[in-house]
Amino acid sequence: MKFKLRILTIWLWSFAIFAALAPVCVLAGGDTKTITDSVVLGEGALIEVVGENAEVRVHSVASGSIEYSVTMNNEEYVDFYQQTLYGNPATHFIISATTSTGGAATANSVIEIGIPAGVELKVQTTNRPIVVDGVSVTLATLSTSDGKITVTNSSGDFELNTTNSEVTVQAVDGPVNIATTNAHVWFEGVIDEGSNSISTTYGDIAVRLGDNSNVSVNGSTHNGDVTINGAGDDDGIVRQGDTASVSYRIDEGTATLNITNGPGAIHINPDIIAVFDGDS
Repeated sequence: MKFKLRILTIWLWSFAIFAALAPVCVLAGGDTKTITDSVVLGEGALIEVVGENAEVRVHSVASGSIEYSVTMNNEEYVDFYQQTLYGNPATHFIISATTSTGGAATANSVIEIGIPAGVELKVQTTNRPIVVDGVSVTLATLSTSDGKITVTNSSGDFELNTTNSEVTVQAVDGPVNIATTNAHVWFEGVIDEGSNSISTTYGDIAVRLGDNSNVSVNGSTHNGDVTINGAGDDDGIVRQGDTASVSYRIDEGTATLNITNGPGAIHINPDIIAVFDGDS
């Protein structure tokens, strides 16, 4: 009997040691799936991208097609489809990656698209950034919430809207309208046509206008610093209590740029982006 108990004890100790050394299975939360394809576009086509918890990245391609790659994390909770709505080649093409019931907290996607020059682009997503680089569009309407918007090295008419996140526009030529809240806006580019606007709250706005700009700038804020060309005592700045207005013109001022802020600073043609309060 004692012999049998000794064997049982040794077996139990061996099992415990083996269990401690064995790998632990951790639920990964679902599979990841990537879909890659391209679609020939008609001239001046409209491209729509609809996302939910989806980061959207856009670049240019030399072909006449849209080239896209969609990576879906926890793909069982992502409803994906692409569709040509009109034309052959497509004059209206849509990509959609939205989150189904049950996946709102865990599922997300990355939508990467390459677009040819001369198209119209419309992006609407949530909780993730939008990044656009090196494109030439007739119109780009980019909208997200709680996600940063970045547009660089591009041309066209840009309508940018987000909340609680920064907007950065650099080396851009064309009309622009930017709106966010609780965050900074940095604009660097050429404005020489149309009615343009930049607005935020609880953040700073810095605008650096390129040499070929032809624009009249007007702005107002409260509880924030205001400078023109690095100086706070320019003739174009008027202060009254905690409010300030700014006016500035390049060339004949054919285009207009209206800046609305408060609380927050307005800087026209600062030397560096570090003018943002608390930033380096």
